[in-house]
Formats: sequence, structure tokens, C-alpha cells
Amino acid sequence: MVSSIDERFLATHRKSRELWQRSLKVSRGVHHDSRHAQPFPIYCTHAQGARKWDVDGNEYIDYTMGHGSLMFGHAHPVLVEAVSRQVALGTHFGAETLQALEWAELVHQLVPCAERVEFVMTGTEANMLAAQLSRACTGRHKVLKFSEHFFGWYDELQVGVNRPYDKPVAGRLPSMYEDAVSGGTVVIPVNDLAALEKALAKRDIAALFLEGGGAHCGEIGLPPDVVRMARELTSKYGSLLVIDEVITGFRWSPGGYQATVGVVPDLSSLGKMVSGGLPGAALCGRADVMEYLEVKPGQAGWNRYRRVVHPGTWNGNPLAAAAGTAMLKLLVSTEPQKQAEMMAHRLAKGINAKMAEAGIEGCAFNASSAIHVFIGKCQGCDRSVCLDSQKQEAPGVPLTLQKYLLMNGVHLLRGTVGWVSAVHTVEDIDLTVEAFGRALYGMAQEGAI
Repeated sequence: MVSSIDERFLATHRKSRELWQRSLKVSRGVHHDSRHAQPFPIYCTHAQGARKWDVDGNEYIDYTMGHGSLMFGHAHPVLVEAVSRQVALGTHFGAETLQALEWAELVHQLVPCAERVEFVMTGTEANMLAAQLSRACTGRHKVLKFSEHFFGWYDELQVGVNRPYDKPVAGRLPSMYEDAVSGGTVVIPVNDLAALEKALAKRDIAALFLEGGGAHCGEIGLPPDVVRMARELTSKYGSLLVIDEVITGFRWSPGGYQATVGVVPDLSSLGKMVSGGLPGAALCGRADVMEYLEVKPGQAGWNRYRRVVHPGTWNGNPLAAAAGTAMLKLLVSTEPQKQAEMMAHRLAKGINAKMAEAGIEGCAFNASSAIHVFIGKCQGCDRSVCLDSQKQEAPGVPLTLQKYLLMNGVHLLRGTVGWVSAVHTVEDIDLTVEAFGRALYGMAQEGAI
């Protein structure tokens, strides 16, 4: 028997259902795992500021914000003008451009570790390049990471993200498979400093990878003391420190997470906001490490055996460069980050109040301007940072919450994670809090929580 919520969802999302059914004939129905939804995903037509609309005319306060890439909301006039101007000039020259140079100069100016900047297409590619450079620079093969930390879907770094950590995801090589591509990945318990030093002390680790802000954009927190000790230990044992700032870059501060905690890594991957909401990413870091990308005339041995090869059709694309430069200039001031974080804190506080009113066990907290919602028992969480790496929601709860929120005009990714922008208003936040209250009540009535 179809529940009343599903009946109401279908009644108000008929066109989205039609498009979803049509898409199943040519794809799996979504093009990103996080866009799965119950009973089917929404299909959007346009967006402006903090709002977006679907094909059925439903309006949502949006917290997906381009998977975290939009600090100034949708279709910001500065972005629209910059990209429109560049489209008229050309979209791909197969040559270097002034736009990409100015983009790199801006990243160099803002990010503490960015002595050199190299553009790629995605955050996953940036981390792939970081792993290759780390091995070339140190002469070591292995990379080290905490469990749960996510660095994209690259074989070598995807291991240790999903429990049980010693078993591979379908289609992936296991983490300790001899002579395989991911055989050089060492996974240790999240935030475990003793395990960290033990692994590094073997002096066979090329690089330690950390996800800025903590695992899954701060869902599992990363205490600053752990980052500082990681910097100290990697230096002591001759390993590189790589901080993934695909989400945190420019969002935590103009200089990213590394500037916020005061730790300068050897390499840092940037994505999402670095290209202003268009596809694009970068790797930046120490000049002597990034040197391993350089072609050296007359040095055949270096060029064949020491240099890291780095092609890429879309690297430094002028559209991404125009968008990234235009939006990063707006982020040089700390005001957008402060405004977004303030609104995220207000949202988390409001959701916690609604949970308390409904007598529901769970929590909401913000990691800078990222928002996390968890329904269930949680240990090691003070609603400002969560260190519980074992917490697990009941199956189906996140997508059920997402469905109820969509019915109340709010869109969070999977119903449990979102990003607050600098253009979300107090009214947006307060309306969202009320929507959470109605969603939680509906779920309780249904028996979903």
C-alpha cells in the first residue's frame, strides 16, 4: 500500500516522475550517487539566489548549492556576466590563456601552500595528481589515510571509505592487494594519532592525505590538534602532507581550511568553489614538489623517469577560468564566509530545537557553512563538532527525510547534508527550520523515526 506521503509526492511531482522514467531507458536515472531519492529524484529547470524550481513548478530553498560549489547562490550576476562574455570569445583554444594565468595568480595569492598551481577538471583528478607527485618526489609508493576520509572515486584513495574497510567497493581493488594499483594505500582509524605515528615511522609513506574539516565535509570532525600533529609527524618522517580542500577551499576562509587551522600542507587539492560553480579544479603546493611536472629540455632521464606526466583536455579551460576568477575576487573579503557560517549555525540551532520538541534523538551541527543532520544515537558529539566515527542512521531514514523536506519546500543532499550560502537570509533559515519541524512530525507519524 502506498503511503500518503508518496501519494502526495507523486501528485505534486508528476513531470519529474515522467522524466525519471524516461531517463531509466538510457541511464540509471541519476548521474551522481548522492542524487538518489525516494520515490524518484526531482528534475530542476532554473535557480536564482537561494531558491530553485523543478519541472512541476515547485519552489525549494536550496542547500545543495551545486554540491557545495556556490557561495553566492545560483546565477549570481557577476558569474553570469563573466561566463557570458567568455562564451562569446571562445570556449576552448587548445592553448594557454590570460584567463587561466590570472586564475592561477589569484589562487596563489589566497591559498597559503600555493607556491605553484596546476589546473585539472575535478577534485578526484587533483588528488590523483597529488598521489603521483608525492610518489615521484619521495621515491616512496604508499599513501596513508584515515578511514572515512573521502578523496574522490579514484581506486587508490577510495579504499577505507566504506565499512568494512578491508573489503573493496564493487569494481575496486582491495586496499592491500599485492602488486595492484591500490596495494600502496594504508588505512588507519580516523583521528588515531598513535596509529598515525606508527604508520609514518616505517618511513615508506609518500604522503598522508587528510580531508579538510574532517571526513565527509566535517560529518566526522577533525580536531585541529590532529592536523598540527600530522604536519609535525609527516615532516619528521619524510612524508608529504596533502590536505584535500575540494569543499573547504575558500569556504572556511579566503585561504581555506589550512588558513583557518594555521597548518600549511605540502600539497592541496581544490575543487567546487575554485571554479566559481563551473567544472574545474586545481592542485597547488610547494614549488619543489610541483617541479616534478616540468619538462626539462635536454634531460631525457628526468623527462622519462622522474617527471609526472599531466595532460588533460579541459585543464585551465577559459570558461572555468573566467568563472573562478570572477567569483574568487568576491571571496577575498572574509564577509561572505562569516555570513554563511552565521546562517548555518542558526539553522543547526533551529533544527536541534525542533528535534527536542519532537522528542527525537539526533543532532544537527555546522562545520563552517556546511550543515549536517543526524537522526539516531550519537556519541562524542557536542552539536558543534562530531567525533563519532561509528554512528549509523537507520536504513532509509536520510532519503525519507529528504522526501519530507522536499514536500515542505527544502532540498538538502540526501536529506542530511547541505551548504549554506552567503545569500541565504534569516527568513530562508527560519522557513527551513519550520519545514524540518513538519518533516520530523510527519516521519514520526509514519513511524519512520
